[in-house]
Amino acid sequence: MNKKTITGQFHFALGKLQEQVATLLGSTELQYAAQKRQTDGRIMHAVGEAQDLIKRSLRQRQRAPM
Repeated sequence: MNKKTITGQFHFALGKLQEQVATLLGSTELQYAAQKRQTDGRIMHAVGEAQDLIKRSLRQRQRAPM
């Protein structure tokens, strides 16, 4: 896990909470903002996982005998 993965998870969870509050308040504008935050969190999380995968792959490639 890297910083982007953790930040992405945080933004997703915060978006979920924000969406619940917006539903209670009946604000569609806040609901859209919450959904956008969730989407941004998912994207950030995926980018972080991709970075981790690339780093692991490069480390394995350096260790492999030729």
